[in-house]
Amino acid sequence: MDAPTSFDLSATTDVAAPAEEVYRIASDITRMGEWSPECVGGEWISGEPGTVGARFHGHNRHRDDTWTTECEVVAAEPGRRFAWAVLSYSPTPDNSVWSFEVEPTGAGCSLTQRFRMKSPPSRLLAIRDALPPEKAATFLEFRRGRLEQAMQQTVDRIKAAAEAR
Repeated sequence: MDAPTSFDLSATTDVAAPAEEVYRIASDITRMGEWSPECVGGEWISGEPGTVGARFHGHNRHRDDTWTTECEVVAAEPGRRFAWAVLSYSPTPDNSVWSFEVEPTGAGCSLTQRFRMKSPPSRLLAIRDALPPEKAATFLEFRRGRLEQAMQQTVDRIKAAAEAR
């Protein structure tokens, strides 16, 4: 049986800080390199930064591999949810969607980073197809595991930044 090619991943942490503050930190794509082990930063390229329809470039790195994606904000609900679709390499605009979801709790809030991918983008398939067959067969599972670890690191680092304020 083939491994699933769609992803629905999430990482959550509880944060002892107000939801509005956590949202402000998580939605600042220019600081993403401080939180994420893979995304090294980003910059706004069109639209009003942080609003639905605004676009940005996200710069990424894993080992010696670097790449830039163009993304569009698809949800911007201060204190609750910030989401963006990755437009680069994807067959449809809603194929790969990342989000931060913030839920108030009695002691602060819960922060969840989510990644949903309907099918692998062309860039990921090209990497897989260039691998030897024995590695290609497990590449998407490897990528899934690496993303889950990176997402947990990201929310943990945002938590530390929010709680240090």
